[in-house]
Amino acid sequence: MPEQKEKKKKRRIVWRIFKWLGLGLITALILGALIFDAPWKVLALLLILLAAHTILPKGTVKWFWLSVAAVVVILIIWVFLPDETEGWRPYTFEKELATLQAKYAIPDSENAALLYDKLFETLDTDSNAPEFFNRAKIPSTDGPWRSADHPETAEWLKGQQKTIDTLIEISQIEECRFPITVTVIDPEFMKYSLKMRRCAFLLLSSANNDIAEGQIDAACQKYLCVLQMAKHFYQQPAMIDLLMGVAVESLATSRLNRFIIEGQPTGQQLNLIANSLPDLENNWNSDFSKVLTYEKSLQKNMFSFLYEINQQGKVRFSRNPTASLRAWFPQAPFATPTYRSRKLTKAGNILGWFFLPSTPQKFDKIIDTAYEKYYAMTDPNFDVSKKPPEVKPQLKLNYRFIIEMLINMSGQTHSRIHEIYLRALTYRRGSRLLVAIRQYKNENSNWPPDLDAIKSLAPAEAFIDPVGGKQFEYENHGKRFSLYGETANIWPK
Repeated sequence: MPEQKEKKKKRRIVWRIFKWLGLGLITALILGALIFDAPWKVLALLLILLAAHTILPKGTVKWFWLSVAAVVVILIIWVFLPDETEGWRPYTFEKELATLQAKYAIPDSENAALLYDKLFETLDTDSNAPEFFNRAKIPSTDGPWRSADHPETAEWLKGQQKTIDTLIEISQIEECRFPITVTVIDPEFMKYSLKMRRCAFLLLSSANNDIAEGQIDAACQKYLCVLQMAKHFYQQPAMIDLLMGVAVESLATSRLNRFIIEGQPTGQQLNLIANSLPDLENNWNSDFSKVLTYEKSLQKNMFSFLYEINQQGKVRFSRNPTASLRAWFPQAPFATPTYRSRKLTKAGNILGWFFLPSTPQKFDKIIDTAYEKYYAMTDPNFDVSKKPPEVKPQLKLNYRFIIEMLINMSGQTHSRIHEIYLRALTYRRGSRLLVAIRQYKNENSNWPPDLDAIKSLAPAEAFIDPVGGKQFEYENHGKRFSLYGETANIWPK
C-alpha cells in the first residue's frame, strides 16, 4: 500500500509538472501573440487551450483532448483525400480589371498598340545587328555620324528601312493602349517595352546618320517619331511605363536640343518640334493618380493567387498557388508539382485559415486603406518635397502588417518618382525654350539678350522651372549662351 501511494504521488507530481509547463508554454504563446499582433484566430485557439487547462472540470478535460485529437485526425484525412481541381482557377479581381480596361478602351482604328503588335510579331531586334550596335552605349545613337565612317552600321540600317517606315507610320497615331493586365509578372509589358526601346535606338541611329548626310527633314521626322513613342508610353497606367516614357523622351530631346542649337533648323522645323513636345503643364496629380490606381490593383492581385474560384463563384484557399507562375514559366522546376508538394500545399491551407483573411475581399479593403495616404499626394496642396517616413523593420505575425509593409516599401519610391517626373518636365520646358531661343536667333542673327526677349515665342509655363517654381536662368555669352534650372543644365553653362 505505501508503495502504491508513493507511485500515485509521483504520478501526480509529474502530472502537475507537465500541467504547469503546458500552462507556462500556452501563457508565453499568448503573450507572444499579443506582442507580435498575431491574428485573432490564433489568439482564440490559444485562449481555448488555456481555458481547457484552467476552467474545464477534470472529468471533461480528457474529452476535450479527445475532441482535439479527432479534429486533427479528420484534418489529416482531409489532406490526403483526392483534390477537387476541375473547374477551379486562380482568383483575380476581375471587376477592377474590367474597370481599368473600360476606362482606357479606344477603338481599334485609333490604337497604335495594334500596329506595334503587328510589327513586333516579325521584328527580330538582334538579326544581323552590328556588334557595336548591341552595346550598352551605342556610338551611332549619340550624335551625327557619316556612312563612310561606319559602313557596317549604314549597310545594316538599309535593311531596317521597312521597320523605320512602319514606326514613322505608327507615330502618326496619337492614341496607344497596350493590353492592361493586373498580374504581378506582366508578359505583355515584357513583350513590348524592350522592343520599343530598341526601336527608339534604331530611329536615333538612322536620324543621326541623316543629320550628318544633310537629310535634315528625314532626321527630324525620326526624332519626332521617338518623341511620339515616349507619348505612347505615357498613356499606359503602369509606373514602369511612366519611367520608360521619361527615358525615351530624354533620348529624343537630347538629340533634338543639339540639332536645334547647333544645326540650322528652319522656322517650319522649329514649329513642328515645338508642337510635338509633350504637355508643358505639370500634370503630376492626374498622372500619379493613374499610376496609383494601377499599382493598387497589382498589389491586390499579388495576394489573390492565395485563393481560387470556380465557375459558380465559390472561393476557397488555393490548392494550386503556383498555377499562374507555371503558365508563364512552363519549364520551371515547379511547373509539374509532385504528390508531396500538392499535399503540403493542401496542409498549408489549414495554416492559411488561421493567418489569412477568409476571403480576398478582406485583402481588398486592407489595401484600399493602406493606399489612402498615397492618394493624398495627388492633392495640389500636398507637400511632395516632404520625404515619407522610413520603413523600420518590425516583426509582426499577421497578414495586415505584411501587406502594409510591402506597400510602404513601394511607397518609398514615390517621392523619387516625383523627382524624376519633375526633372523630365524641366528638360521638356527647357527644350521648348531652346526652340524659342533659336527662333529669335534665326530672326535677329544673335542669341537673345535675356528671356524677356522671347516671351512672345513660348507659352508662359515654359519659362518656369517646375522643381523650384522659379524662372529658368539664362546667360548670354555672345557667341553662345547658357540655360539652366535649379537641378537641370538645359544647355551647358
